[in-house]
Amino acid sequence: MKLTLGQVRLLMFVFGLLALILVTLGASLRIVPVLYAGLLCFILSVLVRFALYRCPHCRKQLKQHTGLRCPYCGERL
Repeated sequence: MKLTLGQVRLLMFVFGLLALILVTLGASLRIVPVLYAGLLCFILSVLVRFALYRCPHCRKQLKQHTGLRCPYCGERL
C-alpha cells in the first residue's frame, strides 16, 4: 500500500499529537506505561517522517519543505 504525501503528513501529525498527550499525561500522573506509550508514538512519528516523507516523483527527502512543489525536481506535490 502506497501512502500519499497528505496521508504521511496526517500520520506524522497524529503520532506527534498522541505522543504529546501521552507523555504529558504519563509524566504528570506518574503512570509509566502511558509515558512509554507516548515515547513510542514520538519514535514512530520520527520514523514515519524519515522513511516516508519524500517527493512522490524523485523520492528525495522533503526535509522541512511544505510548499506545493518539490524543491529538487519542481514537480507538483
